[in-house]
This record gives sequence, structure tokens and C-alpha cells, in this order.
Amino acid sequence: MSQYEVGAVLWIIHTDRPGLMAYRVVEEITKKTLEGEQIQYLVQAATPKSKTVQLETIKGQVFEDSEEAKQKMIENATKAIDGMVRKIQHGVDQFFSNKESEVIKQSPSPKIQSSSKSELKPGYQWVEMEDGNRVQVKLPESLS
Repeated sequence: MSQYEVGAVLWIIHTDRPGLMAYRVVEEITKKTLEGEQIQYLVQAATPKSKTVQLETIKGQVFEDSEEAKQKMIENATKAIDGMVRKIQHGVDQFFSNKESEVIKQSPSPKIQSSSKSELKPGYQWVEMEDGNRVQVKLPESLS
């Protein structure tokens, strides 16, 4: 466990509930036993009427600087957003990609015939439609 100074402000990103909270170290208790030395910290939240609690009872990531806590929250949010986007993209790939290609297969673009047939007007071309009918279409000069 890290060591903190009495009076230091700790920034904790909670893991049991969403959010960030600031706590101040109000007491350091050092206990020496046959098993060794134990250090316990009592902290108080930066809220009105908050009670003193043991630091080790708080579930979360402890940071000594607000900027470090902020960067970690941004990293966590980015990972969550990336995960959502990947999940939705998988759905798009699975459900829309096949249907899009089916629509393209069902609706082929008209075939332009450049060969002259009877009674073709100047500047027009024959176009065979999906149902097999042929029509004369005046194409823009850029496509001729």
C-alpha cells in the first residue's frame, strides 16, 4: 500500500459505483505487532457531514493528483466508447452488408447499348431496362 501524508487529498475513481470522489487523509495509524508494522489511513470525503472511513474499505483506484484521475477516466470512457462502436459495427457488418449487396443484385444498373438500332434519334442511345424493355435515352455529352 502506498504511503500518504496527513492532510493530503486523494482522488478515488470508485469501482463499486460510477464516479470520482476526493478524500482528505485525516489520520494515519501505525500498528506494530509481532507480524510486522501495519499502516492504516482514515479519510474523509469532500462532502458535507461525511464520516471518517478507513481508506482500505473504499473500492476504487486511488490517485494523488486530480489530473491523473481525469486522464484515467478519459481512458476508461474511450475504451467503453470504442467497445460500443465495435459492437455496433459488428451488427452493421452482420445485418446490413449482406442486404446491401442483395439490393444491388436485385436492381442492376441499366445496360447502355452503343450500337445503332432502327429509328434512333440523334444524341440518343438505347438503354435496356431491368424488365427487358428498351428505351431511348438522351445522355449528357460528357457520357457520350
